[in-house]
Amino acid sequence: MKKLPLQSNKGMSSGGVPQGGIKEGLKAPSSSSGLLPTPVIASTLPSPAAASATTAIVLPPEAGLTVPNVEAVKRAQELAAKMGFWQDPQFAPLINMFPGQMPPEVTFQPKPAKAPVLRLDAQGREVDEHGNVVNTTKVTNLSTLKVNINKQKKEAFQILKPELEVDPEKNPHFDPRMGIDSKKLLRPKRASFQFVEEGKWSKDAEIVKLKSQFGEAQAKELKLKQAQMAKAKAEPDINPNLIEVSERIIIKEKPKEQIPDIEWWDQPLLHSSAYGDITDGSIPEDKLRTEKITIYVEHPRPIEPPAEPIPPPPQPLKLTKKEQKKLRTQRRLLREKDRQEMIRQGLLEPPKPKVKMSNLMKVLGSEATQDPTRLEMEIRSAAAEREQAHIDRNIARKLTPDERREKKERKLFDDPKTAETIVSVYKVNSLSHPQTRFKVDVNAQENRLTGCAVIADAISVVVVEGGMKSIKRYGKLMLNRIDWASAVTKEDEEGDEDEEERPVNKCLLVWQGSIAKPSFHRFSVHECRTEAAARKVFSDAGVGHYWDLSVNFTEDQM
Repeated sequence: MKKLPLQSNKGMSSGGVPQGGIKEGLKAPSSSSGLLPTPVIASTLPSPAAASATTAIVLPPEAGLTVPNVEAVKRAQELAAKMGFWQDPQFAPLINMFPGQMPPEVTFQPKPAKAPVLRLDAQGREVDEHGNVVNTTKVTNLSTLKVNINKQKKEAFQILKPELEVDPEKNPHFDPRMGIDSKKLLRPKRASFQFVEEGKWSKDAEIVKLKSQFGEAQAKELKLKQAQMAKAKAEPDINPNLIEVSERIIIKEKPKEQIPDIEWWDQPLLHSSAYGDITDGSIPEDKLRTEKITIYVEHPRPIEPPAEPIPPPPQPLKLTKKEQKKLRTQRRLLREKDRQEMIRQGLLEPPKPKVKMSNLMKVLGSEATQDPTRLEMEIRSAAAEREQAHIDRNIARKLTPDERREKKERKLFDDPKTAETIVSVYKVNSLSHPQTRFKVDVNAQENRLTGCAVIADAISVVVVEGGMKSIKRYGKLMLNRIDWASAVTKEDEEGDEDEEERPVNKCLLVWQGSIAKPSFHRFSVHECRTEAAARKVFSDAGVGHYWDLSVNFTEDQM
């Protein structure tokens, strides 16, 4: 950008004002030159005292003020404003334009575009003006279907696998610890979380406890029962009481692991990963990784030894009532003998003599004759105190109504937390007598048993579920206490005279065993006209095999 020359100060007065006054001039070149009119910028001081003092900045025509020189003109105007000169409003629109803004009078004529020329060689190929062959691209069809677009993307995307055979001497960035294998993928599969099932550790602890108390057989039984319970919870539609029969699986013994050359806990401490460096029980420091030895102690997870577990201690013998009484008497005598020995040695104070009216003369002797009235009062008051102490001890030992109820329940029923569910299936020829039907129903409810009694024309089936104590009491009722032969209604006796003699009415225990969970919610009695209706009662509860088992059961199978 050209600098604008300033007019010299010749012919100016001492105040800086030209002698000829304020002059403004505008020299316009010819219209054919295409240049803007050259302005002569004149400004005055803003204060009235210096109105006579002026200076002028004249732009000569040979400076060539074109469109790019508008910025220079604007810069000159800003310089004049800083120096305190006044802007001429005639040229303000031209000077205050933004950089790069074109004045309205300026127009540019674009260069005429050349028409494209097609040049071909002898072989029909397109060439440029210098004779070089022009490479033309093939026109490919663009697919709009999503399937074809995804296929093209998949073909275009290629995973660059790393070089498997790398020379460590040529590649300084090679790390042999990376362990790149050609059979493995570029990115290995991430290990997923393996959460522990709920209640796993408590079940294992219970099995270990049972092993130590009762032995291996009882522990296996409990483990099988827990598996049935878990299966019943996972699949509620499947009846857990059914026993699945599958092929016998022969478990082969696992081969024993070979003894390693070095244990895994010693391997990070040695450079050579072998015990050959140990001589006379000492290891040189140059062959030992001392940086791995810290103040911290690593406790690895304990591993059970391969030996068989220690057998449980022998169970104590069951004593009879007479033997228990004899043993209790011997312990009491031994305790009294020890107390007498301590009194004899002076460690305990001897008890006061127990004086009664019957042994008064024997215990006191001559003292009883001195004041018999006072002595009698003392003896009677001491006897009254002993009796009152005995009554107080009994009252303190007496149970509250709630404790008495709990004690009775503990005696009659099993603990619901640890008790297993036992099922008993009974087959009765006739359950038509109302008295026996009442006994069967009420005893089941009093013993807190669930199940049902299904009465049909041919047979009747009674199924009860509950704890071991309740099932045992109910079994005594069904098999011993009820006289089934005489428990027949008059209608049956009259019908027996006309028809053939029916077998004697009796009750048989068809099956008894433990199940995972009860199949009934309460005990109920059902009277059915047909065997199909009777079997449907059991099928609705998921135990239709109870009816089939009772129908096919005979006395020979007992």
